Amino acid sequence: MPASTTGPRRNNAPVRPPRPATTVPDFLVACAGATLAMAAVMAALSTVPGSLISDETGRALARVFALMLAVAAALFLAMALLLLRGERTRGDHYWTPLLVGAIAGVLEAWFFLAGWAALLWIPPLLLVFSLRPVRRIGASVIGGGGRK
Repeated sequence: MPASTTGPRRNNAPVRPPRPATTVPDFLVACAGATLAMAAVMAALSTVPGSLISDETGRALARVFALMLAVAAALFLAMALLLLRGERTRGDHYWTPLLVGAIAGVLEAWFFLAGWAALLWIPPLLLVFSLRPVRRIGASVIGGGGRK
């Protein structure tokens, strides 16, 4: 009998199919993007003469802080890759969260260096837009595509 007339194939395997990844890896990738953006801003400002960091000690501390932020970004990304399991090759887990995280990181570094301590709580709120349910709602509101 041809395969087209038998109908859909049943899944009789005793093993359950793997569950899709949760939204936690997307949030971790966004955190990696934010810390990497802050590290880049601090590293760039530590090399520019006449910037906000005036003496050599301040420059050295800014470089150490930038290095520690880069290490934190690598650890966030490693945790996200471990949690993604079989979905590591899907780009939607990386690009939007990295972009949202980078925007939040640059804003956080800007507020920090400008001395606007009262506004430092605002950029981390942008990380909510890295969560997949929020992205799906946003895509349906603006009429974009996306995974169904």
